[in-house]
Formats: sequence, structure tokens, C-alpha cells
Amino acid sequence: MTASRRVELSQLSHLLSKAVGDERASEIVRARCAQLGLRGERGLSVDEALSVLESVAQEPGVLGVTARFAKSRLHLSLVG
Repeated sequence: MTASRRVELSQLSHLLSKAVGDERASEIVRARCAQLGLRGERGLSVDEALSVLESVAQEPGVLGVTARFAKSRLHLSLVG
């Protein structure tokens, strides 16, 4: 993966939105970024984005499962 590649917060939100809705997904991503000390105004590095999803993946239930799949989807979107 390229170190200079940036991932927008909206991309992360979109990966979670099918499970929790657009607004809630955006809230979750912003809250996790804040907890991790990430600003995200100019996007996140790939490693930062994966950290956000890993943090969400620790949640029980559908949100955690969705975040685990989202990590895989993000990986795949960066490879191609």
C-alpha cells in the first residue's frame, strides 16, 4: 500500500452505512477518530483508516461484524 494514499472519512462512513445508516456511520467514524487522536481533515493514511475500522470492529453485534468486513473491503479497494 502506498504511504501517500489518503482515505476520506466519508469513505469509511460509507463502508459502515449499510448497517447503521449514513448519519450514524458518520458519527461513529468521527467519534473513533477523536478517540484515537486523528483529525482527518485531509483524510487519513491507510494505517490510520484501518485503525479506525479496527477500533469499531471491537464492538459487539452487527456494527463490529460490518467493520471487520469493511477492513477487508478497504484493503481490496487499495490493491486494485
